[in-house]
Amino acid sequence: MNLTETFSKAFNKLPLNIREKVTIPYLFLSIILLFGAAYVVTQVVFDTVEERFTNQLIESSSLATTRMVEEENQMLKVLRLLAYSTGVPDALAEKNPENLRSLTFGIILNNQTEAVEFLDINGKRILSVNHRTGENIENYDFSSGGGDIFSEQAFVQNALLQQADARGDKYAGYVKNDGRDYFYVAGPVYSDNNEFAGVILVGTPISSLVSQLREETLAQITLYDFEGKILASTFTSPLELANQEVRNVVLNQTNASFIRSSSSRDMNVRNIGYRELLTSWKVRGETNLGVMGVALGESFLVSTTRVTRLQITIMTGLLLLLVIMFGVNLSILITHPIMQLVDASKKVKAGDLNVNVKSVSKDELALLTENFNQMIISMRESKNQILVSYDSTLEGWSKALEYRNEETKGHTDRVLELMLKAARELGIEESKMDHIRRGALLHDIGKMGIPDMILNKPHALTEEEQRIMQQHPVYACEMLKDIEFLKPALNIPYCHHEHWDGSGYPQGLKGEEIPIEARIFALVDAWDAITTDRPYRSAMTKDEAVNTIRSEIGSHFDPEIAERFLKLVSE
Repeated sequence: MNLTETFSKAFNKLPLNIREKVTIPYLFLSIILLFGAAYVVTQVVFDTVEERFTNQLIESSSLATTRMVEEENQMLKVLRLLAYSTGVPDALAEKNPENLRSLTFGIILNNQTEAVEFLDINGKRILSVNHRTGENIENYDFSSGGGDIFSEQAFVQNALLQQADARGDKYAGYVKNDGRDYFYVAGPVYSDNNEFAGVILVGTPISSLVSQLREETLAQITLYDFEGKILASTFTSPLELANQEVRNVVLNQTNASFIRSSSSRDMNVRNIGYRELLTSWKVRGETNLGVMGVALGESFLVSTTRVTRLQITIMTGLLLLLVIMFGVNLSILITHPIMQLVDASKKVKAGDLNVNVKSVSKDELALLTENFNQMIISMRESKNQILVSYDSTLEGWSKALEYRNEETKGHTDRVLELMLKAARELGIEESKMDHIRRGALLHDIGKMGIPDMILNKPHALTEEEQRIMQQHPVYACEMLKDIEFLKPALNIPYCHHEHWDGSGYPQGLKGEEIPIEARIFALVDAWDAITTDRPYRSAMTKDEAVNTIRSEIGSHFDPEIAERFLKLVSE
């Protein structure tokens, strides 16, 4: 036996259906081809990790520098709005904090400015406006007076001395105010008469500045002073700069500053490796305030590379996936008629002969499908003939019982008709009607086991005779329980003498323990008994019969079903 025959024999023994046997090998080979092609493509396409990482770091640093300039320009815009607002120069000259507050708070709030300082011509604080950290945008603190921490700053001195250069008369710097480092822009304010009225500073916490840069660049941002001390950082445990590193940045302000040997450093923060690109923190385009560090985790690019590799793998595999989809759909198309026949045969095995398999082709499978459908039609016809024969036999049993007991002649036909009508009215499923019909036909079949002397006795039965008579539901159950197609019909013959309150026989069932078919038939049986003539009494009128049934509601009969039944027979 060669290898092919061995494999074929082993494969055919696997517990797989025909569709799986067609599809799985095809999928297996396609997946191998997919990942092989993807691996080759990724090896050809990808640049080195080092080059991509450096480019990303430079791009993040450039973006951070641009955003710092934009933030400075926004602060200058607010400063000009404040300085040129009507009444502000006069309020500054008059050192009136209340007027300053009322005149400027709208501008401050609309621009969501973090901090504003109003100084007189001597650098003394007139009014401080500071946003409350972490609170709503409209929550600010206002204070007047205080020390002269601003007048001591060189950039504020330039504004106080009304100095101007090629870039104008606005200056920038950072100041520690109320325990926090702030970045400010400062500029002089002049009255309508061009008289110097004071200085306005517009600022933002440096910590807020680096947090904003972090959100926009996705990098870790740190600002250092000229001694390498940390002013603010998005790192939880930042590392200070060595003096030599600061000198390298400040002294080498050329494109060479982006080269790793002169402007970057590797560091480890909380067991995570980072590379930090160091550039000069400039304001007004040329003034150095310190050093800005932009850092990316060295796993950042690796993660990005992995994502990109996955994307390329997916793109490379699209064609192969189309091939797989075509193969799977083709296998489904080929095996669908066979699977239809398998499903239909399972239904037939379970007893459902109302199946019909549709044929969508004109090949050998179509012929097989047609033969299968013809076989089911023949089986269905045979079954119907058998059921007709069974039902004829049941009717014969019922007639034979009536001949034994002349006084109930016609009773079976009447209760059968009324039972089917009541069952439909009460919402019993149509699929159960055949079983209900058979149960109604055989409801008293157990009386065939009752002696004639008791069954046809013209007088009241003794207690012992009554006990024997009450066994006829049990006899019915014993007679029918082994006949498979009559098992669903047993509820009526076996349980129609049970009472709602549990006082019936033979089991003493109570309430909804009694099958619903038996609860309905109990009403039908009683109604026919009291509305037809018997040798020992005349039939009741409809009103008398209704009152009699109603008197037994809750004891003999189900209250809800009884009311609906009485409505039916009263129509």
